[in-house]
Amino acid sequence: MNGNIVSIHGTPFNNGDEAPIGGFEALGMAGNSFAVFSLLNKKVHYLRPADLKEMNLKALFGAAWCDKHYTFYDAKKEMLVFDHKRLAHDILSACQAAGPYSESLERRVGVWKMNDGQLVVNGRRLWRSDGAVLEHGVHEGRVYPVYGDAGFDLSTPEATESEVKQVLAAFNAPQWIHPMAGELVLGFFGVGIVSTALRRRPHVLMTGPAGCGKSTVLEVVRWLLGDLAYGCTGPQTMAAYYQSLGGTSKVVVNDEFEADPTRKACKDTFEVARMSYSLQEGDEGIVRGTVTGKAKSYRFYSPFIAAGISPGKLEPADLTRWVILEAKGKPQGPRMSEQQAREIGPKLARLFISRWNVFQASEEVVRQRILDSGGDGRMADTVGTLLASYWAFVSSTPATEEDAEFLVNMLGIKERIDVHQVSDEQQCLEALISRVSQFKVIDGPALVTRSLSIAQAIEMVCKDPTGQPEVVTRLAQLGLRVAFTKGKWSLYVVNSPMHVELRKLFAGTKWATGGWSLVLRRLPGGEESTQRIGAGFGATKVTVIDVPEHLLPGEEQNDMPLAA
Repeated sequence: MNGNIVSIHGTPFNNGDEAPIGGFEALGMAGNSFAVFSLLNKKVHYLRPADLKEMNLKALFGAAWCDKHYTFYDAKKEMLVFDHKRLAHDILSACQAAGPYSESLERRVGVWKMNDGQLVVNGRRLWRSDGAVLEHGVHEGRVYPVYGDAGFDLSTPEATESEVKQVLAAFNAPQWIHPMAGELVLGFFGVGIVSTALRRRPHVLMTGPAGCGKSTVLEVVRWLLGDLAYGCTGPQTMAAYYQSLGGTSKVVVNDEFEADPTRKACKDTFEVARMSYSLQEGDEGIVRGTVTGKAKSYRFYSPFIAAGISPGKLEPADLTRWVILEAKGKPQGPRMSEQQAREIGPKLARLFISRWNVFQASEEVVRQRILDSGGDGRMADTVGTLLASYWAFVSSTPATEEDAEFLVNMLGIKERIDVHQVSDEQQCLEALISRVSQFKVIDGPALVTRSLSIAQAIEMVCKDPTGQPEVVTRLAQLGLRVAFTKGKWSLYVVNSPMHVELRKLFAGTKWATGGWSLVLRRLPGGEESTQRIGAGFGATKVTVIDVPEHLLPGEEQNDMPLAA
């Protein structure tokens, strides 16, 4: 009898009788384990040779199925015998024939996108947004095991217009400084429901004084999401995120998030958030070694919503992935109880699933409007996704160009563009010129020692390049030179990451061990050159950039000679 299973329903092609429930589908080899999908409990199992025992196989694949397909009459023993070795051989052979298998092929509880662009929800049932119900198993090369409850189902009623307004009113209860803050939080809820199906997953950071209502909003979001929320307090470690979120579509709801760049947990949180923002299913994520010598992939698809009194200074890379909402005073709007939120949450999710096409069409229109208004691609991805998600909750038809213009104008897009324009190169320059060092300065007839920022020293040289020779000499020792060439003031910065004084100036920043030359070169006038930094110094590779305008002298001083 052939024991290989080829039907997802466990029915062998060589048997016309109705087959008992059970069987397996070979998925492949996962290292030294055999990955199989049990057609009995609809779950993925990783079996080692020691697991291929008689009772274990019957428990995994069904006793009736095993008896029907792998039981024979032993004439010597004069009894029916379960040939578990033959079943084990068939499992081994089928998995080896299937080839390597990766856990990343599993789509567990949550909302996913199929090849035709439509959504499929994996919960207690597997169903598509168009209403079709599927069997848990392998579809389009992806494995959909029974793994948990999504919190809503095909039969869940959609939220009514009044219920959407009730949730929006709760999100707008704080006195938000920024317009449409509550609408963006509602849009985030939609993003959280379909996070794994999105190309970009923007994050939201709420800040403000104690008692302003931000934590209350965060609590409502957690209630609405139900089992799809991962609630935590403060930054978490990479290990905690991996154990709780790895491979899932859960949303991180993080209260008391006081960002501290010196803490590893904070760095891990931002690292996971950056990866979650754009990780696609085919990506490996963060790959790190283990004590066994094997590489382990950390993959996350979780959007973050956090609240904190002092969120700290975000890196430019984080500013473009997070939308920051600030509140003041005491909340003035209505509050929502936990019971109300948990009742409305599944209906709100069901509404968004049914309007997936509305969201997709609106996203394109809103995104283009942000670009036309002067925003960059990253901003369009971040803010545009949230606005389109909000629109899908309040309209059954896609946003028009006029609708998109209204949304973008209401958002205060110009102010947000200014925030998003903070760049790594500007931050690198700021880190350099804000550092303070000791300089000898000519003050009338005397030579005195003063603590000056690099910016102040540059400004002094630009104003009087021949009147402060000691400042010029000190800048050269620091690896810097200010010069008036080709009709403009330029700043030379030594490229070498081994320059001791420059490493001190960049200490405590992400350029502490080098890399400043490549980043600074993106600034206006940026180029590489070979120059002498000062008298007595040999020629060396430097990065040349324009001196920032606010440090330049008045127009009447533009004819100053070259600084030494």
